[in-house]
Amino acid sequence: MDTPIIQLQNIHKSYGNLEVLKGVDLEVYPSEIISLVGASGAGKSTLLYIAGTLDRPTAGKVLWNNEDVFKLNDAGLSDFRNKNIGFIFQFHHLLAEFTALENVCIPAYIAGADKKSAEEKAMYLLKLLSLEDRYDHKPSALSGGEQQRVAVARSLINNPEVLLADEPSGNLDSENAAELHKLFFKIREELNIACVIVTHNQEFAKMADRQLQMVDGSIINIKK
Repeated sequence: MDTPIIQLQNIHKSYGNLEVLKGVDLEVYPSEIISLVGASGAGKSTLLYIAGTLDRPTAGKVLWNNEDVFKLNDAGLSDFRNKNIGFIFQFHHLLAEFTALENVCIPAYIAGADKKSAEEKAMYLLKLLSLEDRYDHKPSALSGGEQQRVAVARSLINNPEVLLADEPSGNLDSENAAELHKLFFKIREELNIACVIVTHNQEFAKMADRQLQMVDGSIINIKK
């Protein structure tokens, strides 16, 4: 059996008197696609952000390849995120003044890559996502679906082990949403990357290797 990339162990999260996560356990294995479903306020995004080290648990451990990542200081955590995790959010967060190619390259530059290698990898990813003819377009010249695919390419530039996506198709129409959902499986096939995706799209959720349902801060149902 594969060794899990991520192990969440007895994760609790509270904001004041509000307990958002109530002892959640989760393991994420290489190249698997997990969908995380549940009502708004169930704790899905909070769990995703803790798994991605964007938020700290009140109690419990987050292990990445058996390393307790929250023992790192803030600078160490930031570097770890940039090099190991790809994030995709509901809004693309592209920088308006830069082209698609430049937006995709930014995390590579932060990681210390040279311009030539960063641009070569960015062009490969844009081609993989059928955007090679849009590389020199700024976000305002791209459709909503294209903007989100550029954001996906950006999340892949540093060869992450895991993609964490929070409602990635939430702002897209049904056609673009379906195309984006297919892309996650293409990415898994081409790049062997695991994906954990928070979604309200039931059709997409059922396509995942595992569908996890959250209710009131706990995972209560696992479908394979």
